[in-house]
Amino acid sequence: MKDVPRSDGSPHHHVHLNPLRLIHTLLHQEKHWLNTIPRPRAIILLALTQGLASLNLAALGTVAPSLESSLHIGNIAYGLLSTASILTGAAAALPVGILGDRHQRVPLLTKLILLWALAMLFSGISPGFDWFLITQMLAGAAGVSVGPIIASISGDLFPPSWRGRAFGLIVGGELLGAGIGMILAGTVNTLANWRMVFVVLAAMAILLAYFLWKGMREPERDNMNKLAAELTRKSTKNASATSGPNPKTKRYLVDDIRKKSIKPVQKRILPEDPTRWHWFRAARTILGIPSNLILITASSAGYFYFTGLLAFGILYLTQRFHINTMAASTLFVGAGLGGIGGVVASGWIADFLLRKGLITARIWVTGIAFLLTIPFFLLALHTNQQVLEFIWLFMGSAALGATNPTLDAARLDIMHSRLWGRAEGIRISLRYILEAAAPFAFGWVSTHFSQSYCHLQHCSDGYGLKVSFEIFTVVLFVATLLMLSAIFTYPRDVATALFSQQVQKSPNDLQSDG
Repeated sequence: MKDVPRSDGSPHHHVHLNPLRLIHTLLHQEKHWLNTIPRPRAIILLALTQGLASLNLAALGTVAPSLESSLHIGNIAYGLLSTASILTGAAAALPVGILGDRHQRVPLLTKLILLWALAMLFSGISPGFDWFLITQMLAGAAGVSVGPIIASISGDLFPPSWRGRAFGLIVGGELLGAGIGMILAGTVNTLANWRMVFVVLAAMAILLAYFLWKGMREPERDNMNKLAAELTRKSTKNASATSGPNPKTKRYLVDDIRKKSIKPVQKRILPEDPTRWHWFRAARTILGIPSNLILITASSAGYFYFTGLLAFGILYLTQRFHINTMAASTLFVGAGLGGIGGVVASGWIADFLLRKGLITARIWVTGIAFLLTIPFFLLALHTNQQVLEFIWLFMGSAALGATNPTLDAARLDIMHSRLWGRAEGIRISLRYILEAAAPFAFGWVSTHFSQSYCHLQHCSDGYGLKVSFEIFTVVLFVATLLMLSAIFTYPRDVATALFSQQVQKSPNDLQSDG
């Protein structure tokens, strides 16, 4: 950075940060990035598809009072709907991940969206609870299993130095889907009924499938091989000289690994292309990566809490402040907008730190975000004013949302590109097995600690759900500790994944420590 001259001609020795200039720089960089990469259409389509599962859960949460009244069920049975949907999706993600590694992904994604639309339509015409439960399981199978396909496509579309920002926008679709689901479901439920909500969602999904089919091409699969070639070429000095001075051709992860002499783990370097591997062999390899186990567990913990909020957040606000469903939905969605800001900001921050040479940037950003989520939500639960509750919920949503894009990008960094679909399928299955318990667990705790069991003066409506949200903040603390531990394993796992991309390697190229 050049010194800025003073008015008297002498240079500055200390340059102070101008917040307005910083914001202007961030906006300029994002604009330049979007103009440089001609893929905004792909980002929009993937973001909308990513939001399908959250859209359904959010719609269920919004119409919960009407649904419970119409189907004659309570909190536990309602929680079972979400749990069954999520578990079915967890089971479906495994075979879909295999298909994503071996076949074209865009046509597969289109079929899953159409299947989700069919499930929404059948949900809207369900004659009773049993039928509704089956249709929600079908919706879960389609909506959840889009995850492995989206991750695989995104990995081939965006290089490591851009993945944080790309996933920030794509994962933002998950929160955007939740927001759209709440607003749309609240409006349609008020104007018509809960059945019409699911019919409208089905129509929207059919429209999305059409746009995806017409507007997105299948990306190439050899981009990571080209990137890894920069690392494994014999003449590292020439490679550094070629890519170092020119920022347009700089390979951030590759150059940092080479510069800091980070060695891969030789016994985990793949000896061949794993595309046609047997599922058990692929699973053993995927789960044998230490950082991957840590990231899967931390991600599952975060989504566990997010699912509980999504399932019972609106119901809590209606009970807590004695407002109708529409008002609670508006308040909840407004607070959820912080999550969209969090996913975009964290992706940019992590990529910025990565370009500055901090290889573990995504790990640090995620861990700090998990830690900040805890006090924000606790403050929201211990205020009696709607304005303060909104502010703390907004901040908590921003922190919780900030964990997602960095986790998604980090998981691709440590995995061979031909295992992305199966790795994400396994991750989603393990995540949703834990997450599936969230609606049931939150509902059970709220029933056990209902207001009738509380004899203190400060107890009020919504006490049971408040206790649930407080107790389960412990999973966020566990996620924080896990992310901090990944700092020690992540760099070598990244190096191992890059070396594994080269199917044909000479012993001189694999400078590892065994």
